[in-house]
Amino acid sequence: MASKMEFGPRRASYQVITETMGKGPLGPAELAAFERYDLIYRSLCAVLFNYVPTSGHPGGSISSGRFVAGLAFSALDYDFADPERDDNDLISYAAGHKAMGLYAMWALRNEVARLAAPGLLPTDLRRQLRMEDLLGFRRNPATTLPLFTQHKAKALDGHPTPTMPFLRLATGASGVGVASSVGLAFGARDAFGADAPRVHLVEGEGGMTPGRVVEAMAAASASGLDNCFLHVDWNQASIDSNRVCREGAAPGDYVQWDPRELAWLHDWNLIEVADGFDLQQVHAAQAAALAMANGQPTAVVYRTVKGWQYGIEGRGSHGAGHKFCSDEFYATIAPLFAGSGLTPPRCAANDSAEAKEACYWETLLAIRTLIGREDGMLKTLGARLAAAQQRLNTRGRKLRAGAGDIAALHAAAKSAPIEIPAEIAPKI
Repeated sequence: MASKMEFGPRRASYQVITETMGKGPLGPAELAAFERYDLIYRSLCAVLFNYVPTSGHPGGSISSGRFVAGLAFSALDYDFADPERDDNDLISYAAGHKAMGLYAMWALRNEVARLAAPGLLPTDLRRQLRMEDLLGFRRNPATTLPLFTQHKAKALDGHPTPTMPFLRLATGASGVGVASSVGLAFGARDAFGADAPRVHLVEGEGGMTPGRVVEAMAAASASGLDNCFLHVDWNQASIDSNRVCREGAAPGDYVQWDPRELAWLHDWNLIEVADGFDLQQVHAAQAAALAMANGQPTAVVYRTVKGWQYGIEGRGSHGAGHKFCSDEFYATIAPLFAGSGLTPPRCAANDSAEAKEACYWETLLAIRTLIGREDGMLKTLGARLAAAQQRLNTRGRKLRAGAGDIAALHAAAKSAPIEIPAEIAPKI
């Protein structure tokens, strides 16, 4: 008879959220607000890909949008008015390919603040990511297009960088983001002690396949890094496969585990979300993650479909999408504009760069107009931004005694005389 091997004792806990959530945490008005927000977000991702033109990664940006919105408006304690506050909870985009989603989410959240909570809007434009800045998606700082110049748009890199408000890390190649984000959580714990800012990592299963991720997960678990939360967009698709991980009896093309097994193996708390597009499951799972009190890091694994409702699914939407201003593109954004009386403009592939930029800006302005009509969504989500600031202020996080002071280090280095030891001094 074949032997059966089982995991040994775990310090962590495991939940299937549909078995523990009850009816779900969102009321009807809240549910409607998040549904509408996600439709705008997904449409904005489609617009970004179309007008760059045809550049970026729409699939994973779209599939992760619902759980990132949950983090931004429900799970995090942070001050939208002050992105540089040391005690802010953070989202770290370990998944560099989701930069399109990052920019769309940040710009849309900024619109919510501008219209519903203007007192939270930073006055320094460098600390905002505005709708105008989307004109700079994948543009070089030397770009001279007229609207980019007129609106002083930021040049938005193809991967996340710390030039964005609330971001502390640059991420890109698979595996780099998880390991560096775990390091960020270690730094927060070292600086603040027990009530450290929480670091929420956004990643897909493909980005968890490099070995450095395993090392980082092992270190986090062994150290009891309970301010570290990994949110996994498990969509099974990469640039060349629709079966990254093993699934049931079918072997994976990349690895022979799934992200739930990897987290549980490394003694992380595990919360399984069977439908990552069910907003009640998403919000319940994030609340459950924050309620963990066993000293272990937590992974929330959301089962999703890459390119959900975009018209292209799976690996076909990984780094590709609809052709420029195609009928398929307009069909994708049609639900957003239905019944609005607004008609998004059309451009041709042979139009000038200036004409395409004007078409792009007109589309963004139409979306801005639609957002301004969403009174219920704005009231609900604007209140949540204010509540996030209040929660942070109430926590009163303080740097621990003896915490490192990087400013003092820089000051000391600046004032210290430069003396090169004789042993390594250059011989002239």
